[in-house]
Amino acid sequence: MTTNQNIKAAPNSKESEMMVLGCMLTNINALNIAADALDERDFYYKEHQLIYKTLKSAYKQDKPADVHLIAEELKRQGKLKDVGDISYLTTLAQYAGTSAYVEEYVALVKDKALLRSVITAAQDIEKKALNEPKDVHQCLDEAQASFFKIGQTINTSQGLEVKDILTGVKSESGLPFLKELQDRQQTYQEKGPSDTSITGIPTHFNDFDNMINGLNNSNLIIIAGRPAMGKTAFALNIAENVCFKNNVPVAIFSLEMSAEQLLHRMICSQSEVESDKIRTGSLNGVEYQRVVSAVKTMQNHSLIIDDQPGLKVTDLRARARRLKEIYNIGLIVIDYLQLLSGSSSNSGFDNRQGEISEISRMLKNLARELNIPVICGSQLSRKVDERQGHRPMMSDLRESGSIEQDSDIVIFLLRREYYDPYDKPGMAEIIIGKNRHGQAGSVEMTYRKEFTQFANYTPIADDGADNEEAFSAFSP
Repeated sequence: MTTNQNIKAAPNSKESEMMVLGCMLTNINALNIAADALDERDFYYKEHQLIYKTLKSAYKQDKPADVHLIAEELKRQGKLKDVGDISYLTTLAQYAGTSAYVEEYVALVKDKALLRSVITAAQDIEKKALNEPKDVHQCLDEAQASFFKIGQTINTSQGLEVKDILTGVKSESGLPFLKELQDRQQTYQEKGPSDTSITGIPTHFNDFDNMINGLNNSNLIIIAGRPAMGKTAFALNIAENVCFKNNVPVAIFSLEMSAEQLLHRMICSQSEVESDKIRTGSLNGVEYQRVVSAVKTMQNHSLIIDDQPGLKVTDLRARARRLKEIYNIGLIVIDYLQLLSGSSSNSGFDNRQGEISEISRMLKNLARELNIPVICGSQLSRKVDERQGHRPMMSDLRESGSIEQDSDIVIFLLRREYYDPYDKPGMAEIIIGKNRHGQAGSVEMTYRKEFTQFANYTPIADDGADNEEAFSAFSP
């Protein structure tokens, strides 16, 4: 007698189901995430379905949920023995520990449930087809409807009604539009028209903030320039100001430089001490104290640097989600786009342009998903160097089509002194080539190369009337 060794169980991941339930029992954030994302039928094992159903019931009633409370509720229902008693609930909690990856396990449970749905639908379609129905087209229509229904379980959003947004039921702020407008009006009257307040996160580069209205949530911002123009420095300066001045946690994904190199740059910028002096240790007492002060300030804020080289865009998105959950990051900086890889090494794209299209699209989706601004550096083609005046254009973006399409703001950096040391030394022009939510244009800033630091530029007034007044005492 031979046994069939090829019989396979329906797709499932018991470990992932255990991890999700364990996280829900020990972490309120995990309870919220899993209760929103999963359904009772997504669990393969009966005991897991019972536990999840009880947990979700507690979530809906806004009740606390831990091992003992859930055990008591299951006991009240007469189902505690069915799930393996309180000892199994304790095992789940210990199994999860302090895992911060609940979203990954939720996705695994969801994927396995989706595969089971596909298998069930396919088996049902197979039975109907084997019966050779008279109306073949109806059979086909039912088959398509079955798979469409499965697809609908993935994309549950049905869109938003305008009235729900206006009444505040589904608005981001949770306030009715008119109430929000009244609050803005009151704030404006209190501060007056002279106050140049912005709605996004301020970068503390004043003219730049006024032009783009700060860094707004779900925006993909591209900072583009030729090598040595200061892309990394400008992106880092923004990250520093957002983190250290606004106290907003920031994540930096550096694919070009190590974390130590980036930290060295930030210390130079924050302390305003030259890079070579910090590197060699040739500091005087005042400079040393400035470095000490900068380091102490930096230690009191959350700035996370991920310097893993050769990251795939899918890995970057998974890491970003994790950082959002752990640190509640409010800004992501990526240096830089062309060093990212597509979703797989054998992506099937005919050229690099197709891969860049996927990357830029996924970065924009990440900004929307996490509802935070994402800043990404990008290289420009050599056409800029060959052009008279060296002024960048949108067409200079490498693989420009998709980047231009997916981005909300495109910023070009131009330092004329790079091409001619006597042409505006110490100055930089920040060119806003695209601004989906505001005006395009350019602002001037100073660039202090020794500190790798951009700063606000205040032009010296050259008013003829002032000169006249200054020399009036010498008039006969």
